[in-house]
Amino acid sequence: MKIQSVLIKNFRTLKNVAITFDSVTTFIGPNGAGKSTVLRALDWFFNGRPGSLTDKDCFFGVSDEEIEVQVTFADLTDNDRDQLGKYAPAGAMTFTARKRRSTDGAESLSANSKSYAPFNAIRSKSTASEKKIAYNELRSSDSSLGLSAWSNAEVANQAMTTWESAHTDQLVEAPEALQTNFFGFNSGGKMSGLFDFVLVTADLRASEESVDGRASIIGRILERSVDRAAADEEIAEIVEESRIKQQKVYEEKFKDQLSSMTTQLNGIVNSYSPGRTVTVAPSEVELKAPRTTFEVAILDGVTETSVERQGHGFQRTLLISALQLLAQSGSASAEGVICLAIEEPELYQHPIQAQTFAKVLRSLAEDAGKRIQVTYATHSPYFLEARHFDQVRRLTRSTEVPPVVSVHYATIADVKIKLNGVQNPDVVDRQLDGIVADDLAVALFAHRAFLVEGTTELSVFYGIGDKTAFGSLEAAGISIVPVGAKSSIPLAHAILTLIGIPTYALFDSDSGFEARALAKGKKPEKISEERVGHVKANRAVLKYFGRAEEDFPSAIVADEVAIFDDHLETFLSKNWAEWEVAFKNVETAAGFNLAKNQLAYRTATLKAEGVVPKMLTQILSKVKGE
Repeated sequence: MKIQSVLIKNFRTLKNVAITFDSVTTFIGPNGAGKSTVLRALDWFFNGRPGSLTDKDCFFGVSDEEIEVQVTFADLTDNDRDQLGKYAPAGAMTFTARKRRSTDGAESLSANSKSYAPFNAIRSKSTASEKKIAYNELRSSDSSLGLSAWSNAEVANQAMTTWESAHTDQLVEAPEALQTNFFGFNSGGKMSGLFDFVLVTADLRASEESVDGRASIIGRILERSVDRAAADEEIAEIVEESRIKQQKVYEEKFKDQLSSMTTQLNGIVNSYSPGRTVTVAPSEVELKAPRTTFEVAILDGVTETSVERQGHGFQRTLLISALQLLAQSGSASAEGVICLAIEEPELYQHPIQAQTFAKVLRSLAEDAGKRIQVTYATHSPYFLEARHFDQVRRLTRSTEVPPVVSVHYATIADVKIKLNGVQNPDVVDRQLDGIVADDLAVALFAHRAFLVEGTTELSVFYGIGDKTAFGSLEAAGISIVPVGAKSSIPLAHAILTLIGIPTYALFDSDSGFEARALAKGKKPEKISEERVGHVKANRAVLKYFGRAEEDFPSAIVADEVAIFDDHLETFLSKNWAEWEVAFKNVETAAGFNLAKNQLAYRTATLKAEGVVPKMLTQILSKVKGE
């Protein structure tokens, strides 16, 4: 089984948030939006000890409403159903459980068990005599149930359970309280071994997790990888032999001395209290066999040091490595699933290591044989893949008081619906892998996104921002994304807007393409093919933005999109002569051709004198949401 969805109510910054989960679920969003809170809510659900939450964990300290975390599991196997019993009868594909903290601080677990509604009335009776009356009334009123005669409550319960097993189509869900050990890694409850949740927080210390204890990561690995039973048995035998020998020594060494002392003592006691005697003998020796334990140390060359003496980067590496080994060692049972939850997996990591971690975690989750689910909260684009945008959950926090946290995500189906009539679904599938993954991944972290065709537009607009203050657009959280061609703009725009990122777009009409093609000596048939491509792309983008379709639209700055009537270089040549002068100066200083060079375009824009053309400033105002 795997987590399908989670509902969190009144937990810290989360008032009422519903989230769907995938094999890999990536939480992104600004600081304070609630990414880590989601992971900690799940940790409380699975591993939280009674009393671990206080009123301060209620939604912004408001303690007059109960905290609730509800988890729905999907992909149930036959083994899951066998272990869960009435909570997931034959044919059930999902299972839901919820954990609550009431306003008085009491915690409770419950789940939906499948049962026959008329039987619930019988089971709810508090005494056996009341159950008998209700059972017999139902048995008499509905003979088709074929219930056996009442003999005792146990037999009646078995008769009802047998009927429910044979009539699963007539069962309904009914909330039922669960025993407190239902969850837990080593609790022995129903979920133990079916689904285990392990959280690595940003402040988790590797030294603590390297101790051989039942709750630590290393301890869990050892429990699954090392059989201590044989050694513990032999050690227990040694301890017992030692205990017997020690007792024998006591008998031999102290018997005569104690006997003499006892005789003397009783002579005195009898003079005060006749009829009673005192005995003094060696106490029974109590020796308990110690549990076999292991310790982790670091060999740095030939020097052995403790984990806590290592740098933060290595400690974090050790944690992630141990977590991976824990996953690879299998869950508590041969068929169980383990969920690896990591807060900021990129923490203290070199970029190459971060990329490696991301690939390893995804490979673990996508390997069906591993039975692993992965979720993490991250600020790093290394842990995002544009191809898997549908697994990203972007959390945002409103400015109202108290703030409201919203979860944004985009499914592939949603994207196809948004592109309906603009691009065929099969074209969307092909484009997903071709979209500039790195740039789109960075844009997913942006406050606002600006889609352009190429890197030259990116350089010029960042350069205009630099004229105000160097890096001003980046500081404002604006990401300019070159998508490669205007035909890719609708797909990128659909993904980003569905994930909740305000996105503006700019594309070239390319009305002057024919003159440039003739100047390059292109053949008429090639020019004709190029025309068809431009017209098709122009019309598709215009249709996507709800504008009138034209072969070669005129320049415009609208609310969602702007259009150059030809392309950037033509626009700059006509409207900002000082820019061309600045670019030629940069090129001369370099000593070679810098056509389409990003740094040259940004530098020329920053150094260009004169007034920035009005259309460009209007576009930036739209990008900023002004």
